[in-house]
Amino acid sequence: MNQANPNHITLHPISVLGEAQVFSDMREREQALDQSGAFKLLFVLVCAFFVPSTLIWVEIIPFEYRFYAFFCVLTGFSLYCLRRRYSLHELGFRADNLRSSLTWNLLFCALGAVGLYATHTAGILRPSSPTYLPSMYILYIVFLSPIQEVVFRGILFAEMKRIGLADHRWMILISTFSFCFLHIIYNHPPLLIITFASGLAWGIIFAKRPNIWGISLSHSLLGTLAMFLGVI
Repeated sequence: MNQANPNHITLHPISVLGEAQVFSDMREREQALDQSGAFKLLFVLVCAFFVPSTLIWVEIIPFEYRFYAFFCVLTGFSLYCLRRRYSLHELGFRADNLRSSLTWNLLFCALGAVGLYATHTAGILRPSSPTYLPSMYILYIVFLSPIQEVVFRGILFAEMKRIGLADHRWMILISTFSFCFLHIIYNHPPLLIITFASGLAWGIIFAKRPNIWGISLSHSLLGTLAMFLGVI
C-alpha cells in the first residue's frame, strides 16, 4: 500500500491560508483604490461645477458671463478627462441603440416642452428679457448642450463605473444633483425643480439607453426653448 506524503498534507493548509491572505490583500487594495477614486471624483465635481456655479451665484463672476465661464470650465474638464482615456463606446457614442434612444429622448422632449411652456405661461417661471445673439444659440446647440451631456451623463457614469459604483440609482442621483446645481445661478427654485426633473429623466434614459446623440438632441431642443422664453 502506498504511504501518504506527509509534506503534501502539511503544506496544503498553508497554501490555502496563503491564498486567502493574498485574496484579502487584493480586496483591501481594491477597496482603497475605490475610496481614492471616489474622493478624486468628488474633488473634480466640486472644482469643476460646484465652485464656478457658487461664484456666479454670489456674483463674484458676473452673471452675464455665465455661458462663457461654463464654456471654459466644461472645456477644461473635458481636456482633463482625456487623460482618463475613455472609449467612445464607454461615453455613449454608439449607433446600436440610437433608434431607441431617439425615441425615448424625443418623447421626453415633447413632454418637457409642453410642461416648460405651460409653467412659463402660467407665470410659475420668472422670465427675463432674452437678449441672446444668434451666435449664442449656435454655441449652446453645437457645444454647450452636448458637452453637458458628455460630462453629466457620459463621463460621470463611466467614472462611477470605474470606481466600482455600479448601482444605477446612485449614478442617476449624483449626475442629476450635479446637473441641477449648475442652475443655482438663476436663484429661482421653480427652475431648479425643472432642471432636477429633467436631469433625472435624462439620467434614467441614459442608464437604460446609453447614447449621447439622442440625449444631446433632447437637451439642445429643450434648452433652446428655455433660452427663447427667457428662462435661462
